[in-house]
Amino acid sequence: MESIIGAIKKHRLLQLAICLAFLSCFAILNASPLITKMNNPESAWVKQAIYYGLGFLIVFIISRVGNDVIYEHIKLIYIIFIVLLIGLAFDHRIYLLFGRHVVPFAHMSGGATSWYNFPGFSFQPSEFMKVILVIYLSKITTEYNDYILVRTLDSELRYVFECMKVVLPVALLVYLQNDSGVVLIILMGVLFVFFGSGIRDQWFIIGVVAIGIIVGIFVYLYNFQPVLFAKFFSTHTLNRFYGWTDPEGTIGNQGYQLFYSLLSFGTAGIFGHGFQSVIKVFPEAQTDFIFAVILTDYGLVGGLITIALVTLFDLTILKLGLDSDNETDKYFVLGIFGMLIFQQIWNMFMVVGLLPITGITLPFISYGGSSLLSYMIAIGMLINIDSQNILAIGHKK
Repeated sequence: MESIIGAIKKHRLLQLAICLAFLSCFAILNASPLITKMNNPESAWVKQAIYYGLGFLIVFIISRVGNDVIYEHIKLIYIIFIVLLIGLAFDHRIYLLFGRHVVPFAHMSGGATSWYNFPGFSFQPSEFMKVILVIYLSKITTEYNDYILVRTLDSELRYVFECMKVVLPVALLVYLQNDSGVVLIILMGVLFVFFGSGIRDQWFIIGVVAIGIIVGIFVYLYNFQPVLFAKFFSTHTLNRFYGWTDPEGTIGNQGYQLFYSLLSFGTAGIFGHGFQSVIKVFPEAQTDFIFAVILTDYGLVGGLITIALVTLFDLTILKLGLDSDNETDKYFVLGIFGMLIFQQIWNMFMVVGLLPITGITLPFISYGGSSLLSYMIAIGMLINIDSQNILAIGHKK
């Protein structure tokens, strides 16, 4: 017991993770009257508490095993999860063509085939793969920087090529499962690792210009060629997009979720409505729209407390990377930081109608085992980094 208490006192990140655990369980408890897609929704917060318990066990194990062991075996882990992703992508395509699942335990939910449903629990490989990918890219980046003494265009092209060999198969397979939200998260983690790798700024300029051109094309198609625009997306994705652009006009279908989200917290004021919802049904209240539940029940104060806690959590993670002397750990921290801050901003903006609904959840607060446990793996590695930083400071003294 003393060692556990000592670890909590020593690591601020662990303290903040515990705070997020309490916030998550409490918010999910508040959301339970609104949950429509779960059997026994009153137990959702208990299940989340169990996931957190397993997560903290993972943190303890990884912080003791050490990051070097994970870096050493990351290629094998990556291959195993690629196989799992191939199974889900294949099953989704077959289901769209023939209306039946062919891969054992593959499961479709919300228009995406991203889960394996085993007896007693479900498992989403793409959630774990986003963390695995950051670890793998961190190792590749360190090896590149150790090998290259003088940076040239040719050497950077080879580095980008090596990274894309790892990234593109994952992005494609997850996209084929119809899970565009996770694809965006993955790409943001990749971008932050690239940002820390030291490659020349021209690559980022090219990337920004390319994204601008692509967005410009789709804006043009949406406004002037709607039929052609629709051909680029699945019906499920289009429904979400139209629900975002016109929630009131599509209130009976695609816009239901966003319209009532805006209505519920828009009337919450400074302190919210309390533990009593102003509406009876709120799909995905415990996952995508958990921040809307917090805003509705506890108003501006609840929202600001959540944002402050999340921001402090992110800054603590970033500081661990800045203090570390290990290059691979630095790249890993940047990748995890990039994914977290992207998810947090997108989810909160999505809830208030500033960005499209893409199924991106609020990390460490939204309900979900795979998402939480995957990030708890990252927390275990971050705690190990923190321990190494503390030892390094002790040696310097």
